[in-house]
Amino acid sequence: MTQTTNTLELDIQYSDGSELIPAEVAARQKREGSEPPNKPVPQVHQADAPKTPKTTTGYTVDQEGLVNNYPVTPKITGAKYPTPDEKFAYLILGGLATTFVGALILIAFSVS
Repeated sequence: MTQTTNTLELDIQYSDGSELIPAEVAARQKREGSEPPNKPVPQVHQADAPKTPKTTTGYTVDQEGLVNNYPVTPKITGAKYPTPDEKFAYLILGGLATTFVGALILIAFSVS
């Protein structure tokens, strides 16, 4: 009795493209490791520390001249709605609308 194993034989000439890595990505992975490209570089607080890239402008430029763009999140401020000026404008518009509708009703009764 022979023992058989289930093995999957891959065609050597077949490629699905998953092994292809762009040169920029390979260079970045070699230089920076496997961190995501949009993650800012941690700041080092030492006197002899190398100059770190400024990440507050929304982009960094690496040694090869490649630009890494990422969004800069704005400071969140709370809105107070409606403002006192808007409240006053709403009161005026409400009064004018009420007057207009009342005038239309009076005209309708007087005509009929």
